[in-house]
Amino acid sequence: MWPFPKKEKMEWLRLDDSRKDQYSQKLYRRMLYDREPILITMEDKYKARELVASKGVCKLPELLWWSCQTPVKIPWDELPDRFVIKTNHWSGDGIYFINNSNEKLKQIAVDMTIGELYRVIENGIDHRGKKVSHAWMEKKLTRLLKKKYAKALEWGTQEIKPAGVMIEKMLMVDGALPDDVKFHVFHGKVGWIQIDVGRFTEHRQSIYNVDGSRIEQSNPKFPGIEELKHLHERFSPQYVEEMVRVAEKLCEDIDYTRLDLFDIDGELYFGEYTCYHNAAHPQSDEWEELGGRLWKTDY
Repeated sequence: MWPFPKKEKMEWLRLDDSRKDQYSQKLYRRMLYDREPILITMEDKYKARELVASKGVCKLPELLWWSCQTPVKIPWDELPDRFVIKTNHWSGDGIYFINNSNEKLKQIAVDMTIGELYRVIENGIDHRGKKVSHAWMEKKLTRLLKKKYAKALEWGTQEIKPAGVMIEKMLMVDGALPDDVKFHVFHGKVGWIQIDVGRFTEHRQSIYNVDGSRIEQSNPKFPGIEELKHLHERFSPQYVEEMVRVAEKLCEDIDYTRLDLFDIDGELYFGEYTCYHNAAHPQSDEWEELGGRLWKTDY
């Protein structure tokens, strides 16, 4: 029997004893059995800021506004030219990158890879050329605040209370939105570093050991970053060591999580925690084996 509503069936979510030591199966078992309160804190994008601030090891994007009141009424006239709107309890919807300046954001494609999830809105026009009003965004955000996150198996996200809207200052690098630098941390130690580029154009992804060497994947989920064969071609060895130190401090309270950081001109900014990476969808064979070996929790 499926442990979640029929409409939410995801065919890969099945217990399989023949793969019980693989990464995605352990993540699925977390979904089924792990009810540690830290999962709620980390998945809550608002409360996670408090946890990160308590560690004192990286910066946080400036919080411009927060409210859990409905209907949502955003103080548009009090905001700067560039900012990001999101809810604290949802992923993949209700995320708006707002640019009201005279300079367009660089590296934004009409058919960007995550165009179904995010909206980049510049002077009232989104990346597909559609007009987007303040009222439309407020209504959409109001609807989201009245619902629990759609993936019922992600217990930590389901339990976030209260749901609210947060607006942060937009982070930028050379006129563009920054790339993701993601750390998969197991029992307080970084297992590998994931780099994602082209989220707003054509998404590519590669993973690297902490020594900077690329982990080759025989069946990756996304095209690799072929021009970045070693992490030290982008970041100095000393900076990689610093990023690893920061990641391990921020993730010391849990057996496994993915941590997203942004490198903004040599300074690290917190992005988010993700305790249910990719809804436990199986990853490459190499990812499955390595993650399963590093994650020693036996659910």
